Amino acid sequence: MGRDGDAARDTRSCKSSKELVQIGQPAAPVYWKSVEELHNGPHFSGEFPGGLATKEVSRRDFLALMGFTLAAASLSGCRAPVQNAIPLLVGSDQIIPGVSNFYATTCRGCASSCSLLVKQRDGRPIKVEGNAESTLFGGGTCATGQATVLSLYDAERLRQPLWHGQPVKWEEIDQHVLNSLNAAHAGKHKIVLLSGTITSPSTREIIAECSRRYSNFRHVVYDPVSYSALRAANAESFGRPVIPHYSFDKARVIVGLEADFLGTWLSPVEFARQYSSNRKPDGTPALHIQFESGLSVTGSNADVRVPVAPSQLGTVAVALLKRIAHKAGVSGALGASDAIDPQKLDAIADELWKHRGESLIVSGSNDLSVQVVVNALNTFLGNIGKTVDLARPSLQRGGDDAGMTELVDQMSRGEVHTLILYGVNPGYDSPCAERFLKGLEQVTLSVSFADRRDETSSRVHAICPDHHFLEAWGDAEPVQSHFSLAQPVIAPLFETRAAQESLLRWLGQEQPNYYTYLQGFWRNSIFPGQTEFTDFRLFWERSLQKGVVIMPSKPTGRIPALHDNWKAASRAIMEESQKRQAAGSTNPLELHFYESVGLRDGRHANNPWLQELPDPISKVSWGNYVAVAPQLAERLGLSDGDVVRVKTNRGQIELPVFRQPGQEGRTISVAVGYGRTQVGRAGQGVGVNAYPLTFTSGRFRRYYLEDVALEKTGRHESLASTQTHFSMEGRPIVLETTLEELHNGAEANSGSESMPTLWAERPQGEHSWGLAIDVNACTGCSACVIACQAENNVPVVGRSEVARNRIMHWIRIDRYYSGSENEPTIVHQPMMCQHCQNAPCETVCPVLATTTSSEGLNQQVYNRCIGTRYCANNCPYKVRRFNWFQYAQNPEFDFTMGSDLARMVLNPDVAVRDRGVMEKCSLCVQRIQLAKNIALQEKRELAEGDIQTACQQACPTQAIVFGDLKDPKSQVSQLRRQQRHYQVLEELGTRPNVGYLKRVRSQMETTKGRQ
Repeated sequence: MGRDGDAARDTRSCKSSKELVQIGQPAAPVYWKSVEELHNGPHFSGEFPGGLATKEVSRRDFLALMGFTLAAASLSGCRAPVQNAIPLLVGSDQIIPGVSNFYATTCRGCASSCSLLVKQRDGRPIKVEGNAESTLFGGGTCATGQATVLSLYDAERLRQPLWHGQPVKWEEIDQHVLNSLNAAHAGKHKIVLLSGTITSPSTREIIAECSRRYSNFRHVVYDPVSYSALRAANAESFGRPVIPHYSFDKARVIVGLEADFLGTWLSPVEFARQYSSNRKPDGTPALHIQFESGLSVTGSNADVRVPVAPSQLGTVAVALLKRIAHKAGVSGALGASDAIDPQKLDAIADELWKHRGESLIVSGSNDLSVQVVVNALNTFLGNIGKTVDLARPSLQRGGDDAGMTELVDQMSRGEVHTLILYGVNPGYDSPCAERFLKGLEQVTLSVSFADRRDETSSRVHAICPDHHFLEAWGDAEPVQSHFSLAQPVIAPLFETRAAQESLLRWLGQEQPNYYTYLQGFWRNSIFPGQTEFTDFRLFWERSLQKGVVIMPSKPTGRIPALHDNWKAASRAIMEESQKRQAAGSTNPLELHFYESVGLRDGRHANNPWLQELPDPISKVSWGNYVAVAPQLAERLGLSDGDVVRVKTNRGQIELPVFRQPGQEGRTISVAVGYGRTQVGRAGQGVGVNAYPLTFTSGRFRRYYLEDVALEKTGRHESLASTQTHFSMEGRPIVLETTLEELHNGAEANSGSESMPTLWAERPQGEHSWGLAIDVNACTGCSACVIACQAENNVPVVGRSEVARNRIMHWIRIDRYYSGSENEPTIVHQPMMCQHCQNAPCETVCPVLATTTSSEGLNQQVYNRCIGTRYCANNCPYKVRRFNWFQYAQNPEFDFTMGSDLARMVLNPDVAVRDRGVMEKCSLCVQRIQLAKNIALQEKRELAEGDIQTACQQACPTQAIVFGDLKDPKSQVSQLRRQQRHYQVLEELGTRPNVGYLKRVRSQMETTKGRQ
């Protein structure tokens, strides 16, 4: 935070994980933020790009860097350009100028299908929030979901349908498609709908009608990040080809095998919500053990994290199964050579067995044998029907790898007459993308519902652009019997049409209307299953208002019996391991692929909010990289930014290196979702496409490769990293404690007495607003970062500016390491303006542009600011942001806040800052004022929960609490009285209104792990 360094607390020696299995790490560790800092000590890299301390600087240069020459130059940029207002031509009783409306809908940013509330202002959607009515997702969101509102205003979206690349009318497109479908039906040729996972039950019914209408119709589901093996494993183990619904909140011991369930796996918002409720330090937090190759968001929150190579994942599962089966008295478990320390596996097995029926093992592997072994583990531990629900399964992933492979083969042979693409882009993200595109040329008619000319849709005959989900009606069933509705919150911006309506037209309906069909489907299929309403109209209106409907539970029946195939699966894993050892490869490196928290599978690559979001672990934005372990980088002579050639038997890619602490020693990791070639200027050519290196082995797609080689190219490419912009400089910024100390009262709250001050007491208002942030609950998911950006009109600055340390986010998630670089412990700390009551920024501002209000808010008066940057230099928290350029009208992208279309996303309650102005977190003062006005109109006092900051509302784990510090009954006041509460740098006497609750580490050790 300003400078890098160690924590100013006493340190304790830590035994390595090979010596000791323990939950967490000792308190008061030494913190570091990068490999350079760990080895070379602190260095200044925050306010002076290029490293002021690395060269001799004259007084003139120093004054220039401090901003003395900036004030006059920035005056010309302080006046915002004139914007002409356009009156509303047609009034509406639903739109009150200056008043926001909220509508319930369902997110389609990914297949999780989270329930949302959309804020509409003057007819424009400008912000999404989680729908607290949902029992699955609550009021939380993810970073991707928060950014979907910007995608609505993407200028790259198609304005109208295209036929052979030329704009046409919808009637002409419909006629072409109908003619082709009829010809295919008459000639008994294949008609295929290739889609992503569809959670909409009404859409699935339309597809079923297509099957009934055309006997040669087939529906193939394709997901670029596949869960196909998980579904197949449950079919083999239990006779049910489903993905279970997992309950992390019911598990006392959680074991993850390469499953980033807090970041990207299956349903991260739902799982983060469950996980945090089960990890509170008030009682006994659940134990979390993670086996993984690269350091993920989930691994960074684990109590015990064990780095393993991707090829070792199966042997770890078999080794655990051997121990659990022995305890359960089950014969037939294979003896296996342990992939990791046997004592550690013994200790983990003991904890699992101790909590039978209250444990959970999940795996993100797309290997059938691994998933079958995991099923056996959960069965022997009594988890089926408790933490693993097969009766009400998840419907969030339905991809079929074998079906996709078969389709490509049929296309190559010219057997597919008509191909309809819905929500997929296999020309980019398929392992056989080239074969698919060549096969596409053999198809008589190809149609895509894509919203742009992407890598696949640019090669089809007809593009029938679908609505953005904020423009469309719809529904979803993410988990069986949990339904939600979607409704349009804005009229279609372009001449697009719902994909469902297109399908209805092609079914031959004369006047197809998807809204009418949706309503009829709910009348016939959903309404009869509930008992609360007898009138459908009331049921429909109530369902639209709430956004979610939960159907009554049905009897689950008996728990399905486990089939004996787990023995064959264990044997297959061990035989493969033995073959690998016998081969004795001279090139033992392995390549592991993963989804990034921001871009996920790559469909949102043209969203600059997500491109600029720092990765929660590496803090790199604007591109992917090769993550390597520090010891491997040292052995190969690699530094951050060195471009290497990754050579595999599937091809090769070139990417810069990033030294990642915690990375498994012989595994390198690369994120998929980058390297788009046809998406839009924001995402065009950002990073490298790693999908071609994935491949299908047998029936399933594999996301790791063996026998990989790294080769230096001699080039260097600077990473757009925020990792070392801000750091601790030897100060107690992030603090930890242990459960033992907490329960013994050793961590008494010492912050109750204010430090002496020379400042005169300020006039006190009716309220004093502040935050309490529970570092123990923060997973680092970064939803709050995008939520703040959307709420407060925070601009995108671009890759080159991020590389100069000029990122503009008002809230950042600082990530600190402690321990060794091989197996570090990680803590995430949200950091924003601390709203000091003795603000160091205030005393140095020559024009009083920064002041502190009577209600405890450190305010920034934009039209006074002349850009001296003294306040940023004097801020010990380094949370102030300076507008070096006209970021709000950034010409680097086609759609940012600078384009007329994208400016529709701007929040009119927050000023758009101009060049030469300093800005920072305001604790969402516009929300405070709105709540005050509403309370005044209703002639009542402000109530707890009336005000939520954007970061607080987005957080799925409720790590951030906002409230009135003057109200002793408020939640924030109660948290400030907790033993764990502290204020960052309180020894400076700044008296911040933002406080933190210490990270709690359990020091419980298993018997076999003690020394």
